[in-house]
Amino acid sequence: MPDLYFKKCTCPYCLKITETKRVLSRHARVASTDFDGFIRYKGSNVYLYEPVQCIHCRFFFHESFGKLSPDVRVMLQEHILSTLPVLPFASTERTIEQAIQLYKLCLYTAQLTEQKAAIQAMLGVRLSWLHRLIGQSEEEKLWASRAIEKYVSLYENYTSTQKSGIPEEVLLLRIADLYAVTQDKEQARLWYGRLFHSQEATDKIKKEARSHWEWVQEQD
Repeated sequence: MPDLYFKKCTCPYCLKITETKRVLSRHARVASTDFDGFIRYKGSNVYLYEPVQCIHCRFFFHESFGKLSPDVRVMLQEHILSTLPVLPFASTERTIEQAIQLYKLCLYTAQLTEQKAAIQAMLGVRLSWLHRLIGQSEEEKLWASRAIEKYVSLYENYTSTQKSGIPEEVLLLRIADLYAVTQDKEQARLWYGRLFHSQEATDKIKKEARSHWEWVQEQD
């Protein structure tokens, strides 16, 4: 497709360059945006092309992955890399179902390599969104619930934006939005409320949270 191009990415494991398809930014056309930030695209979907598989070592990764420790490298080399499937569509155009498979493998390697909880949760959110796109509501809620577990754990042990990989106010909004996705209105109300009463949250985030909560209430 003319709106796709090959992007060079460095594999976190073998440090070699691999190429993956991406959507040209000037061709990324937004059709609409859901209350929780999920963008629905006209034409090629940007979300489908975020996961990457290295053509050299098979490792699956997202560009948000951090450096791998020596111990993790040994574990991957001895136990994991040879077991990973080689997916031919990893460097071509992708269907939603193929992207879901890639995201699941990305989340698997993120867990194995102890990527930040914010990264693991983000991958879960992407999986939830893609299932929404194809009308699989139970799978959407399942992955949203798994993302909530990561985000709530991160919140309970929150230290700083730098260490956590996400601003606290954004973290609160993500948790509230995800509870809304799972249709747990009481928990959604609780977490939106924490934002409304936060002394640190910006007016911009609070306004966004109020609009989200109003949308959730209108769904009854």
